[in-house]
Amino acid sequence: MKLHIRFVKSLWSFKSIASFRFLGVGSTIMYVLLLTLLCMIPVFSLFLVGLLSKNQPLNNFESFGLNANQMQNFASTLDGIFPIIIAVIYVVMYVIFSGILFSGASILAAVIIPVAQLLKRKQSYRHLWVLSCYSITIPSVLLTVLFFFNIHIPYSFFWFWLFAFLICVLSITKIPRKK
Repeated sequence: MKLHIRFVKSLWSFKSIASFRFLGVGSTIMYVLLLTLLCMIPVFSLFLVGLLSKNQPLNNFESFGLNANQMQNFASTLDGIFPIIIAVIYVVMYVIFSGILFSGASILAAVIIPVAQLLKRKQSYRHLWVLSCYSITIPSVLLTVLFFFNIHIPYSFFWFWLFAFLICVLSITKIPRKK
C-alpha cells in the first residue's frame, strides 16, 4: 500500500491502523520518516519566513527560548554561509524529531502490551510497534497545525503521547479476538 494512502487512512480509520500492523518494519520506518518530513515543512517554513522577514518577529519560537531579534542579527552577520547553516539546522531538527517519534513509538508499544492483553488481543511487540507508529499520525498533524497557527498548548508533549495512546487503544479494539 502506498505511503500517502496509509497517511490518509491513519487520519480517520482506527480499523485501518489496526490492519497496518501486518506491514513490514522497513515500510513503517519509511512512513515515520516521511511523516516527520511532512510535519517539519510548515515548521521550518515559518522558521525561514520569520528569520528572513524584518517586520515579522519569530513569535512561534520564543517559547523555545529563541529571541527573534538575536536570531535576525545573527543571520544578517552570516550572509555568505547562511544557506549552509539553514540546511544544517534543518537536518539536525529532522534527526532529533525523527528520534523522538521513533523512541516514543517504541515506548508506547511497550506500554500498550498490557493493555492489549487486558483487551484479550495477543499481539507481538513488533505488531504493536507498527500500530503505535501509525497511531502518532493524528497527534503529529494536529500539533503541526496548532504550531503553524501559533497556538500553544501547555504540556503539549504530554497531550501528544496521551492522544497517541488513546488512538492506539482504540485501534487495538478493532483487532479481532483470537478464538
